[in-house]
Amino acid sequence: MRAVVLSTLLVLSVVTGCSQRRPVSIAAQPPARPPAPIQRPLIETPPPAVLPEPPLPAVKPGTELSLAESEALADQASPKAPLELQFTASQRAMGRKVVRMASGAAAGVEALPLTDVSQLVGLSQADTMKLFGPPAAPKSFPPYQVWTYHSTNCDLMLFFFPEVSGTAFGALTYQISERDASDATHTACLASLITLSAS
Repeated sequence: MRAVVLSTLLVLSVVTGCSQRRPVSIAAQPPARPPAPIQRPLIETPPPAVLPEPPLPAVKPGTELSLAESEALADQASPKAPLELQFTASQRAMGRKVVRMASGAAAGVEALPLTDVSQLVGLSQADTMKLFGPPAAPKSFPPYQVWTYHSTNCDLMLFFFPEVSGTAFGALTYQISERDASDATHTACLASLITLSAS
């Protein structure tokens, strides 16, 4: 009986000990704080540089020129060409001269005998007609025109584009199809075309 009492006491002490036990709480870790932004020191932009104005040269007293004197000096520095040698911008670009009469009216482009194919560039349509006559096959492809000439030696195609003024056409380039490969300078071709137009 003594053993029963002892075992009962033991069971009671274990039960009472278990009932007084507190539950263990596990604390959650606090969330990690974001890293602090890096603070860079502000740099002030310097003001734009101010360049000093150069001083203007002072005119020496007694050296002022009149308008007529200054124009005379400018003419000495770059003399104006006489009227018969003045060119329009397109004529200068094409290397052609305009022959003007003494009255100032245009007489047309000087028709020189062709000695080189480079002289074809810059020809007006009127000059081309004087040299070679009417084209065998004129074609218009706006804004340019193509005139074709045929001879026994070659075929010549002249490409006319409008000049700066937009009213007249000038030859800007050409194409020659030789039948004789030995005529590299195309002199025989030009001679045959001119002879053909003269007959």
